[in-house]
Formats: sequence, C-alpha cells, structure tokens
Amino acid sequence: MVYTIIVFYKFKELTPSQEEKAKREWDELKSELPEGINLISNNKHAFGSSWSGFVIIEAENFEKYVEFWKWFKDRIRWYVEATQTIIGVKTE
Repeated sequence: MVYTIIVFYKFKELTPSQEEKAKREWDELKSELPEGINLISNNKHAFGSSWSGFVIIEAENFEKYVEFWKWFKDRIRWYVEATQTIIGVKTE
C-alpha cells in the first residue's frame, strides 16, 4: 500500500543568512531521503491559504512514513513554524 502525504508548512521569520542556511539544509535533506520515501513535489506557495507552501511525499508503507516524519521534523524544526499533514492511500 502506497501512502501520499501532503504537508503544508509555514516558515518562521528568517534573516537573509538564515534563509541561505535553510536552503542549503533543504538541498541536503532532499539528497538524503530514506529508501521508500519519494519527494513528489515541493510547492513554494499555497495560494488561498496562510501556508508558505507544501510538499507532496509518497511512502511505500506507513512505518516508513512514521520513521521519516520524525527525522524530517527534527531537520526542519528550526525554520518551520507550523505544519499540517494530510495522508491518503494511493489507489492507482
């Protein structure tokens, strides 16, 4: 069973140097995704909402997602103020 996860995020206020650091860390994070986790899309805006943007992730199974989520949150916590997650089961 494949899970599709939409994660809306809101950035904290950052200085220009913090923005550069966050971008570097994001690029590193994308290259270190665990096996069974795929970043489908990274979306800069979430028009019509108060979110800064959202990512769409696919996970091979729920266990892989749960393991990934803790790792992911620990890495982005310093520059992301809030998240909201929607999880679905892929049908096709």
